[in-house]
Amino acid sequence: MGNPWVYTLAALGFFFLLAGLVALALPGPYEGVTLYTMDASHAVQAMDLVGLGLLLLGSAFALSAEVIWRRWMSR
Repeated sequence: MGNPWVYTLAALGFFFLLAGLVALALPGPYEGVTLYTMDASHAVQAMDLVGLGLLLLGSAFALSAEVIWRRWMSR
């Protein structure tokens, strides 16, 4: 049928990417503590960093699923 690791890692990658995008799209009052203020309309807040971390983690899961898929298909 297929390699279950590929499906699991791809699903995890999808959900972490989705969660990261949701965290980045939160409105201002829900973004948490301001960590760095650039000017009156631009700032880096806590949920921005959480969203970035989730996007990086989701990308790593999706990339590892692709690597496992290629290795499995080349046998």
